[in-house]
Amino acid sequence: MLYVLSKRRGWRSLLAALFLFMLAGCATPPPLHSPSLPRESVRSFQMEGRFSLRHADGSYSGKMAWNHSPQGDDIFLMNPFGQGAAEIQSRPGMARLVTAEQKTYEAESADQLVADVLGYPLPVAALADWLLGRPSPGGEGRHDAQGRLLELRAESWRIEYDYGDSLDARALPQRLTIHRGEELDLKLRIDTWSTP
Repeated sequence: MLYVLSKRRGWRSLLAALFLFMLAGCATPPPLHSPSLPRESVRSFQMEGRFSLRHADGSYSGKMAWNHSPQGDDIFLMNPFGQGAAEIQSRPGMARLVTAEQKTYEAESADQLVADVLGYPLPVAALADWLLGRPSPGGEGRHDAQGRLLELRAESWRIEYDYGDSLDARALPQRLTIHRGEELDLKLRIDTWSTP
């Protein structure tokens, strides 16, 4: 996927797809693991999923794997057939993008990396919380009877959550759909969750 993007639209579209797809949702997956801790206490996770992104520059789809911990993030992006396309590493004071062609881009933070490459900011630091169904500071949320976020509005972003058939208050989202005005529709289907 990213190789095709680099040939057709350049690195701006590549990184737009890269960072935006991490926010999103698609079809109904099987029941997923619920953490033993309340979502507010989850500090580390591993997830695998699929994404679909519709943007002014086109539409893209693929797979991703994300390892998140207080020490940092490792995000692996793959084409729809599971072949590696790019890797993002983020640690305190450093963020790096390495493409399948071994091109490397670096910045002091993932937020700065996106701003440098795309030319406008994206809320990369908030993505892990959004993915877990935790509100952003200053965001406004709508909750279900179990207290889980159904919709979050944060600045110009609107995130919709789907927990499948689970009624467990600790269940993690199975699907997320992200909208940014009329410019962007991003969907993420989470196939597997793992939390300590």
